Parts: sequence; structure tokens; C-alpha cells
Amino acid sequence: MKRAIIDIGTNSVRLLEAIKGEETGAWQVVRKEINSSRLGESMSDDNLLAEGAKARTLQAIREFVVMAQLDGFSDIQGYGTSVMRDAANGGEFADMITEVTGVPIRILSGREEAFYSYIGAAGTSGLLTSVVDIGGGSTEVCIGFGYDIGMRYSFRLGAVRSSRAFDTTSARGLGELRKHCFDVFRHTNLLNEAQPVRHWVVVGGTVTSMAAILQKLEVYDSTKVQGYIMNQDVVTKLLHTLCDMSYDERCNLPGMMPERADIIVAGVVILDSLMEYFAIPSVEVSDRDLSEGLLDADKLFPKN
Repeated sequence: MKRAIIDIGTNSVRLLEAIKGEETGAWQVVRKEINSSRLGESMSDDNLLAEGAKARTLQAIREFVVMAQLDGFSDIQGYGTSVMRDAANGGEFADMITEVTGVPIRILSGREEAFYSYIGAAGTSGLLTSVVDIGGGSTEVCIGFGYDIGMRYSFRLGAVRSSRAFDTTSARGLGELRKHCFDVFRHTNLLNEAQPVRHWVVVGGTVTSMAAILQKLEVYDSTKVQGYIMNQDVVTKLLHTLCDMSYDERCNLPGMMPERADIIVAGVVILDSLMEYFAIPSVEVSDRDLSEGLLDADKLFPKN
């Protein structure tokens, strides 16, 4: 069985191609691609996706569909995340994508996004695990044990959204973003629910970039990013380092994707705030995330 997943995010569109083993029933990823189309850029005050952002994203999706078809994949499934569920014209854009490409687009709820991120990153882990997905428009937190998944939250905190709302080039702006993160966390029961958790897994472009930067990877290597451990001191130190750099200096950092250089500070603040608020000593980075979890979205469904 072969399946391709197109994940439409606030900052980027991603393609994942995988083949399921006949004997093992396990998915083997054979290709991953990313295009930073910035669908969430320049969203209007009335929550309308900008025409330019839609055009860039649609073109990226068209290219990925052709790519998957040339690779022999006919089962192609598309999913929209935070930016499409928040946008007043998100459903309309999903219909447009389907009309142009023939690929069905399902817009995930925040709780669904948290669930599938957990499945992709934690799988059947034998530990009580919390998976944190820091995206462009939202951050999801899900706690579970194997496939027994309990608490799921989706916060309107993301690297793109927060970069737009706060001045991440000033100490005052960074302080305001951190306070906002604390306020968001405080209005949930997550502090109590997360107390028993000792295994925290983080996913998303912010954290995989952090792992690549900390290891000075000139070329991204998923095998070196997968399972990389970051403790709170390292995260805080990296945040200070990035804040002291100009945009051009960040672009030239080994491991940094240049198209992420203007939003990574906000993403790191979100992670650093989360670790501080919940007293998380260390996190494990996963290169496997929402896209992998969506491979079985036709069979696995979150409980309400």
C-alpha cells in the first residue's frame, strides 16, 4: 500500500510519501519535501487568506501532487491545519485546491491535530508521553500512553502567529510574548494533567531546526535530529544567542533554513516558556510528526 500526505500549514506545505509493509504493516517513509509558502502571511484583520499567499501555496501543492504521481502514488490525501481552520475563507480555499488538483482536503480541528501529531511522534511508546507540536499558527499538546490518548489541547500560539503579534527583536516584545504564553497555559488544567509526565517529545520546524543548529548540521540529517535531547539550559542559551544575532547572521547559521530565520525566535520563546512553566527538565526532538500520524487517519480517530 502506498500513500502520500500533503500537510498544509501556516508556514509551510509538506509532502510525505510512504509505503506500508505487507508483512509488518508498518509505514516506511520514502520521501519528504517542504515548501515554505507562508499561507498565513498577510492575513487580513477579518481573517481572510491573502491572494498572494493562496497562490504560492496552491502552486506548491500542485507541484507536490505531480511529484507524488510521478513517484507512482495515486492515493494522495491533503490536510489543512491551524491557518485554514482559523481563516474565514479556509473552507473555500480547500475547495479550490480540490478543484485544481483533484486531492481531497480535510481541515483538522485543533484536537485532531494534537491527536495525529501524537500518533506520528510517540506511536506506541510504552511510556506516559506528552507530545508538543509547535507549528506556525498553533501549538498542540497531547498526553497519552501508547494509543490510549487522554488530554489534548490546541493553543493559538505559533512561530508565525507570534512573530506577527509581538516584536521579537526587542526585550520588551519577547517579555510580552513569554507572559502571553504563561497566560495561555494558566487558563487550562494542563499543569495538573502534565504532572505525571516524564517523557516530553517535541515536533515541528522550530524544534528540528534547533536540533540542527545545535549540532551545526550543514546538511539536514533526520537521523541526527530524531531523538536529540535538549535540556532547558540549552534551549534558553540558544534563545539568547539567536536574539543577539541579526537576521542575516541567523540565515548563515549552520542548520538554519533561511526561510525560518525571521520566525524561529518566537518558536523558541514558546518552547522555552513551556519548559519553564511546566518545569520540564529536557525534551526529545522527533523528526516524525503530524504527517506520519496522518498516514492512518482513515483508521485511527480521536475520541471526543
